[in-house]
Amino acid sequence: MRYMPPLTDYFCLRRKFLLQNLISRNLKIRYRKSLLGMMWTVLIPASSAVVYYVIFKFVMKVTVENYLLLILSGLIPWTFFVSALNSGTETIVGNYSLLNKVPLPPQALVLSDIMTHFLNFMLSLPVIAVVMVITETVPGVTLLQYFVLMGLLFLQSYGLGLIFGISYVYFRDMRFVVALILQFWFYLTPVMYASHMVPEDFRFLLWLNPVGVTFEGFHAAAVDHRWLGANEWLIILAWCLGTNFLAYGLLQRQKYRIIELL
Repeated sequence: MRYMPPLTDYFCLRRKFLLQNLISRNLKIRYRKSLLGMMWTVLIPASSAVVYYVIFKFVMKVTVENYLLLILSGLIPWTFFVSALNSGTETIVGNYSLLNKVPLPPQALVLSDIMTHFLNFMLSLPVIAVVMVITETVPGVTLLQYFVLMGLLFLQSYGLGLIFGISYVYFRDMRFVVALILQFWFYLTPVMYASHMVPEDFRFLLWLNPVGVTFEGFHAAAVDHRWLGANEWLIILAWCLGTNFLAYGLLQRQKYRIIELL
């Protein structure tokens, strides 16, 4: 076997055709016999945002300017994040028969699943544009940060999904553990609320949250028209790199044992 540099191996850069086929397969399975098909990628986050908006704005009387846009700018990437982690956790074990028949790297399964969800994420973005038109919000140059943060969230999702996916090979309770973690994680992350709504004494917890500052950045880019500070970018990059270094190290140690354990 030819030597493959770490990044090439980790991101399956020499297996693009394999990734394309896996993504195509995922999309066919996901939308098979579906009348609306990929329209669900728009309808699900849009309907969820409307429900949350009605509850928080009119029932709980949350007084935040442009609250619907704030919800959507956080809820759409959160939907991707949750889907990516759930899928990444289960895909290696779920494709054990394929791994036993075809010599493909286990990380390709996780990467292709997360790329599939990222495609759905991108197709959901027009919902934000529609809300901006309805609320007469003029997008600023700061909105460009949103797309950079999307890419960084993808990397974080890949790293975490790979960690959870390999762990699930050893511990079959991992699926339930991840579901429980995500339930609490949702409320600890500024998805439905702005970071300035958090009491100042507790705001440091956002820095300890692997995606806390990332979601603060989504709101800053789409709603507040604010550039993130250098310290905020450093925190996001540190979590992104740390997560992927940990995932890469775990993969190198366990990739030859995964098929045996399946």
